[in-house]
Amino acid sequence: MDQLLIGLPVAILLVLPAALAGAVAAAPVSRRRLEKFTAQHELAVSLANGNQVIAYLATTRRWRAAGLAAGATFWLLWTIPRQSVGVNTLTLLAGWFLGAVTAEVRVDHLAYGARRAASLARREPSSYLPRGAWWLVPACAGIAVALAGASAVLAVRDAVVEPAGAAWFAAALVVTAVVRVAQQRVLRRPQPLAAPDVLAADDAIRSRSMHSLAGGGAALVLYCVLGQLHALTPALAGPAHDAVAMVELVSGYILVPVLGYSVATARWPVARTPAAEPAP
Repeated sequence: MDQLLIGLPVAILLVLPAALAGAVAAAPVSRRRLEKFTAQHELAVSLANGNQVIAYLATTRRWRAAGLAAGATFWLLWTIPRQSVGVNTLTLLAGWFLGAVTAEVRVDHLAYGARRAASLARREPSSYLPRGAWWLVPACAGIAVALAGASAVLAVRDAVVEPAGAAWFAAALVVTAVVRVAQQRVLRRPQPLAAPDVLAADDAIRSRSMHSLAGGGAALVLYCVLGQLHALTPALAGPAHDAVAMVELVSGYILVPVLGYSVATARWPVARTPAAEPAP
């Protein structure tokens, strides 16, 4: 009986993230969310492209919610056996990021007509997001490389460096590679010939996808960098140790989330490239 009384709340707690994610995914896309998307890209909604945008918003919300639920459930499975319950920002962000990447694969793209043709207009990253946002994740990876080099130097000098730093460095590189591959996929996928308002919506969707990947990917890489930095703390003492601890605290709770959110939700009107001859 005692085991039942203990096991029932635990089971409810484990099921709760999935139930909340299911409720969020099942809800209709709100008018406010649609208006926010159109305002971010100065997109005029029409009868032709309205369902296209709504379908994108519903798909991304569904997979991101599933990712958040997976991250929360993973952390609960990790902490409950240790008699602790809580929320971990990194696992939630990692789950959200995996959901966001999956959503880009699952988003319905524009269909070709009876005669298969696509525009030859070249698409550049700068058309869909600022150059700084395009290079943000590689720049964060550069910080990870610098910290990995510093860790190697300290290790050679027999300083105490936690081995977890190497795992954090590897994770940072993996996330960087995944972000760039996903962004290239969004950028380069063929764009069939369609009405101007439909193409405008397709461009807005590409832009929002690339912003989300840049913001979420940068935040995740920077959390890996903070993990590397934490692995260096045993080799530090005095003011240096205290300074690093303060950087971890301020960055982890304020700077990294603000940066990731700002990039992911930034306003960016998409400039259409001049029409080119169709490629049959």
